[in-house]
Amino acid sequence: MIPRPSARICVSILAAMSVAESAKSGVWATEPVLGLVGNYSTNPGLLYEEHTAQTVAAVLLDSPTTYHANDVSFSIQPSFRLSSTSGYSSLASDYAHLTSTWELDSERNRVSVTGEVARDSSLYYDYLVNGGTGVRRDTTVADVTWVRELTERWNFNWDLNSSRVIYGQSSSFTSLTDYHYSTAAPGISWQLSEQTKLTLLGNVSVYDSSGGATKSVNSNIEVGGTRQLTELWSLTADVGYSHEANTISEYYGPYLLGTFRSTNSGSVFSANLTHQAELLAVTATASRSNVPTGFAFLAHQTAYGLSFDYPRTARWTFDGHVRRVTSVEPAAPGSTINQSYSTWDWGLSAAWLFTEKWTMTFAASRVTAKYTPPDVSVGSSGFTIQLSRRFNRIEWH
Repeated sequence: MIPRPSARICVSILAAMSVAESAKSGVWATEPVLGLVGNYSTNPGLLYEEHTAQTVAAVLLDSPTTYHANDVSFSIQPSFRLSSTSGYSSLASDYAHLTSTWELDSERNRVSVTGEVARDSSLYYDYLVNGGTGVRRDTTVADVTWVRELTERWNFNWDLNSSRVIYGQSSSFTSLTDYHYSTAAPGISWQLSEQTKLTLLGNVSVYDSSGGATKSVNSNIEVGGTRQLTELWSLTADVGYSHEANTISEYYGPYLLGTFRSTNSGSVFSANLTHQAELLAVTATASRSNVPTGFAFLAHQTAYGLSFDYPRTARWTFDGHVRRVTSVEPAAPGSTINQSYSTWDWGLSAAWLFTEKWTMTFAASRVTAKYTPPDVSVGSSGFTIQLSRRFNRIEWH
């Protein structure tokens, strides 16, 4: 079963449905997609210990439904995967996602409300221990975004986000902890010229884990902008300063023994350089940020990536990427060792639209990771084949 969504998500979805219902001139449309996927991996959990290769198959079902009427739009996107394997230790584990978004546009304002509930697996290429066993992960998310056009050149935006993640119990050793993560991110932008936009961004986040026993409060401020360098090249970049305060409460039964604190400060940044030709699109990215991971505190993560998208013909599309991620999990106050890992992720795929409705996708991947301490290096290679069928668009006026 999918967990019950929070009250805020329910209110958001009901409000969106009521607004959409009131606009009788709009159109509802559904575009269902059915897929079959097979996946082979030499080491799906990136385990250093003894392991076996894994081959799994799954059925995919997506049924995105949208509504548009004047300045109001609404979408609901259910997505399911039914795997040939039981449990959550497979790269193709079962999942069920439901995302709903409502958007209202006016002359000077744009308001967007999004709610999501999901049940899937914690099996990712980021964890040495839980990556090997994989556990169920239940997620609820609520997000509200408001963009206000102050003048022709000045815009103000505000984003509020709250998420809750609950993990199942591992069959062996559990290192992931349930957490609640909330952020408030105001920003202002100035259109300096037709090619240049400047931005000032702020962010305050609170990360509670282990039932409130550990907490990270993070705040940062960034300046940046967007620049159209040439007709083909564009650059978006932000750089700033971040301050994080971590606390952990130690208990003996019901008795609080003490609260221990630590702080960490440093730089954060993000950059995106894009080359958009007639067909080929190439994007280079770089970022450093504090992110929730399911460990005691926010992780300090630095990522670099290069990707391309190439629709060679009307029937063939090629995509590829290479990513480098380094993450440091801060140790609890009093400990002298931080857990860290770094990964390389390579991927290449080709999609063949062999009829108007049928698509065959081939994908190959290679992942390597290094964990410290102790120093452990692991790797995995994989191959995926997916056959998908897109059905005719269904409209209700």
